[in-house]
Formats: sequence, structure tokens, C-alpha cells
Amino acid sequence: MDPARRHVSLMVVPLAVIAASMVAAVLVPYGFPLKWMTVTVPIEEMSPFLVINIGAGLLAASIVIAKRRAAAPGTLATVIAVLAILAGTVMTVWAVKVFSEGGYWTHVLVFTAPVAVSLVLAFNAFRARGWERMLVLLGAFAISALPYSCPLVPGMFNLFSGGLVYLTAVVTLLALFVRGMIAARG
Repeated sequence: MDPARRHVSLMVVPLAVIAASMVAAVLVPYGFPLKWMTVTVPIEEMSPFLVINIGAGLLAASIVIAKRRAAAPGTLATVIAVLAILAGTVMTVWAVKVFSEGGYWTHVLVFTAPVAVSLVLAFNAFRARGWERMLVLLGAFAISALPYSCPLVPGMFNLFSGGLVYLTAVVTLLALFVRGMIAARG
């Protein structure tokens, strides 16, 4: 099996976890000594940040459909990936704007790097074909979703993203992306 196809197929699980974190209960650490609290974000309180979760779910579904058809992801899957990347990037730019107005320059620097890297990766993905294109697009999506796993902003980290479960899913996506790129090139 093609290394890019294998790694993209493996990415379905962390994408599904990110999608499920939209409605699943989240364990939030707090206090000293460390205690755990269960937090659920009611679906009626839709947040613009949830477009990342919805994008992850649509990406997972498009990968499963492409794999079942035994064909590389098509135009619709590519469009979904680009829209998911842009949604994550827009939400990050929004956070950067709020942080810069508040004078939180450390947050601005931490959140600006993923914007630049994810956009460069997304544009470079169009130089590839088939499963390798989807691999690069999923890497760009993981990088654009990365700021929401950043504990610098505790409220956003725990409520909007799903906390540690989301962090684990995004890091898994990034690891699969890097491993897939190494396998595809080597």
C-alpha cells in the first residue's frame, strides 16, 4: 500500500476524536492537589471555534469514502480540507487580533507561526497528487488546529477544544503527517 494512503487512513481516528470532542464530555484538571472536573459544552451554545471539529468530521468521512471506493480523495475532499484549514486559520487570526489588542505578545507570537506554516503547506499541497496531496492537506489542517490545544489560554484549551484529548489527537495527526512525509519521500 502507498505510504501516503496508509498514513492518511490512520489519520481518520484522530480526526474522528477531534470531531467527537465537539459534543463529548471533557475532563478538565483544576486545583491543587489536582482534581478532575467533567465539562460538557452544550450544542445549543454553538461557537465559531466548532468549525474545526465539524471540518475534522467531514475530513474523516471523506477519507473513509475515498478508501472504500479504492480511489484517491477527489475534488470534494480537497475542498473540504481547504475550507477546514481556512476555518482554523481564520479562528487563529481572530485570536491573534484579540491578543494583540490586549498586549499579550507571547500569545501573538505562538499563534502566528501556525497560521503561516499551515497556509504554506496548503498551497504546496496542490503540487502533489492523490493521497500525498491529502496527506499534506491533513498536515496543514493539524497545524491550523494546533493553537486550540495550547494551554496558554486555559478557557479555550478546556472548553473550545476538548483539552488533553484534543491535544493528543492533534499531536497524533502531526506525528502521522511527519511519518507519512518521511515514508513517502524515502
